[in-house]
Amino acid sequence: MPVCRPPVSPGFSATRHFVERSSLRQLRDDVLDFILEFGIRTRATGMTHVTVLERELPWAWRNLDVARQARGWIVLLNDEERLITCYRRGDANRFIRRKPKHRMSGVQLQGL
Repeated sequence: MPVCRPPVSPGFSATRHFVERSSLRQLRDDVLDFILEFGIRTRATGMTHVTVLERELPWAWRNLDVARQARGWIVLLNDEERLITCYRRGDANRFIRRKPKHRMSGVQLQGL
């Protein structure tokens, strides 16, 4: 079992769940710092989702190793800026944007 380590990101506290998940999913501290500093914050499902959009980064930064590794990661924060969990998806930004639409279509279908 991987060793759980607290994140080194200053200004953010982490839940035990985040520490376990980031360790299991091998989210490196430098990648986490990059996501938290340069990621786009999106409010969805009562949480703040932070993900890095390459098109929003300066051109020279897009080829950095840490920027490539940050691609696809989603970090969830609560209202107190506490790290809740992290996971990785190839379509991270599209996934976050479609969550409310997906829920609404499910509600409409149940009402029929």
